[in-house]
Amino acid sequence: MKKIYLLCLLIMQTGAGYLMAQNVGINATGALPDTKAMLDISSTSSGLLIPRMTTVQRDAIAGPTVGLQVYNLTTNTVDVFRGVNWEATGFMSPTSSVVNVNSLADLPAPSNGVITLVEGKMYSFSGIVNISPNYIDLNGAAARGNNPVGDGVASNVSGAVLRSTGKHVYLEKLLVILASSTTKAYDFADNVGDKSCNIITGNNVKPASPAQPAGPGVGTVSGFRAVIILQNYFDVSDGLKVTGTMGRLILGFNLFGSITAGNSAVEMLSGLTVNDVDLSNNHFIFTPNVAATGIKISGATVDRGRMSTNMFRNVATPITGFSGDTPGWQMQNNTGVPNTRAQGFLYMNGNTTATNFVDQTSYVKVAGNTTIVRQQKFTSITTNRLTYAGKSSTSVRVTAIIGGKAPFAGADYSIAIIKNGVTIPLPAASIGSMLNNQGFQIVLETDVDLATGDFLELGIRNTASTASVTISDLQLRVSE
Repeated sequence: MKKIYLLCLLIMQTGAGYLMAQNVGINATGALPDTKAMLDISSTSSGLLIPRMTTVQRDAIAGPTVGLQVYNLTTNTVDVFRGVNWEATGFMSPTSSVVNVNSLADLPAPSNGVITLVEGKMYSFSGIVNISPNYIDLNGAAARGNNPVGDGVASNVSGAVLRSTGKHVYLEKLLVILASSTTKAYDFADNVGDKSCNIITGNNVKPASPAQPAGPGVGTVSGFRAVIILQNYFDVSDGLKVTGTMGRLILGFNLFGSITAGNSAVEMLSGLTVNDVDLSNNHFIFTPNVAATGIKISGATVDRGRMSTNMFRNVATPITGFSGDTPGWQMQNNTGVPNTRAQGFLYMNGNTTATNFVDQTSYVKVAGNTTIVRQQKFTSITTNRLTYAGKSSTSVRVTAIIGGKAPFAGADYSIAIIKNGVTIPLPAASIGSMLNNQGFQIVLETDVDLATGDFLELGIRNTASTASVTISDLQLRVSE
């Protein structure tokens, strides 16, 4: 009481103008305040108590000034208004980074239907916490359960139960129960593309009851530097939608079930541009006779993709919108999906166009119009040429066959493969010293290494003369 009286007396004696120009010190020793501080409070037995309030009360402050501080009783953090949003400061936050969640009361209080978690915390759920009608903004926090079939959240919110924008995402062993037909599990986005989304080890998504009308399902992941979805169970009517600009998408050892007619377990939307996709060891088990799709690409741009050892059971259409022949994709050991094998085959029969020679040592491209009948990772936009469109270098077996008639006695022909306009001199196949009008056939087999954009043509030379020849029949086969 004596200290308060002395402070009031000081104020009355000095006047308001003096106090505005001076530093103020509050202490028990009479020490002068620090010259750099407008207010210097010193104590070894007491602390500073700033306004304390809940998140709802904090958000009700009208027009907060930049730098305004309060102690948030909901999140147990010191919050600072930074001009646009309130943010929890790093200092004075609780020591433990783990928040145990047994009920709705253990989560931050909902505000306008949103439960915003504290960034950097790990929320550990025990049992099913019903957050209806709200959703959770992960806000850079991680969430996990201990029992993947018994720990998690349930909500009847319209849209996603768990959401995040512009933050890292980490989920582990967390069950999401969709309590309405308009509810889905996830809506995670990173428009910058420098964050990661990790949904790993025992996450589950399912409806509140088997009789519930079909809802949107797993949800959407958009953007991110890396999306890793491993060892999860999604038992819903519609699957995962992927979009945005993404570095890599990895799905492995996941189980997709209960997909309904017209839907797909994994769909890469037209807005997706991704460097690398790896789909391995996933199981797609649908209800028999349901017209649903396993993996669907709807106009997405995938630079390189790999599908290996995926199992499709009762899936009407395992994949659509792409195949093992699509440039950049490799497929091996997937149920009902042919393995990737680069193959090209063109031919001509009954050709009447003559091939002309410039000398007796150079190979020239066999002339005539060819027909392409197989082009798995090969294209043919001009006659007698196969161009490799795959995105990984490969080694192929080439088989070439030509047939015709010698236009004069003593004709001597050799054939060789021409790669990118340059003849591969060895091996070559030849036939010589023929009679006039003698029919002939030459067969060549060899191996050639190819990179993206390399093209192969069949060349011929006449070592006996420069007289032209008509090659009536030709086959050019290329296969890994």
